[in-house]
Amino acid sequence: MADIFFGTPIGIREGQCFDSRVELIEADLHRSIIHGIDGNGKEGASAIVLSDGYEDDEDWGDYIIYTGHGGNDPSSKKQVDHQSWDSHGNKGLIVSQQRQLPVRVIRGFKHKSVFSPSSGYKYGGLYRVVDHWEDYGKSGFKICRFKLVKEEILDKNYNASVADGMMVLLKTTGSDPKWFSIGVDAPQAQKISKESKMAQLLSNKKVGETIDFGNGFEILEIRKYLNK
Repeated sequence: MADIFFGTPIGIREGQCFDSRVELIEADLHRSIIHGIDGNGKEGASAIVLSDGYEDDEDWGDYIIYTGHGGNDPSSKKQVDHQSWDSHGNKGLIVSQQRQLPVRVIRGFKHKSVFSPSSGYKYGGLYRVVDHWEDYGKSGFKICRFKLVKEEILDKNYNASVADGMMVLLKTTGSDPKWFSIGVDAPQAQKISKESKMAQLLSNKKVGETIDFGNGFEILEIRKYLNK
């Protein structure tokens, strides 16, 4: 196996498509035909493939909640056992977070996302791991979760003020936080019109601020929505 490599290989562009995992290896994008995480606990993780292997993955384009390695039944795509932080891939993603190493994100045609290709595999660019934690997945087993954010978004002040085309995570007293999208149809978010009173109140607000709408909302997170 070739040495681990961080960053985008020379001659490869974001959005470029490949027919197979073998072609990904030949392009130096990912070194494994099977595993989703390319990396180890010593050097870090250089790339991940988003496929249909894990039911708890979330793909928002510039923002990904990635399920770590282990405990998955490849036939049903369900978790059948707990995941462990001792897995070489999970360790690798933690090292990448600690060292702020770039992670190549590749989406496969089986990945259930508007950002995935209809066939083959698509290179989605460089991301950084900004958080990791342990949770219980949909099937009731412990999973290792990682939050990845696209590098260019981090470099452009990720927590910018609210504007049209963005998604906002809001919390009100007595209810769970909920995502809202302003003027765009974003998956897993409730769309609100940019002309609505709620959108106008949110305009130019920043994380930590509140708006006087209904029972009142606190802004927990702001994120630009990237079209596919």
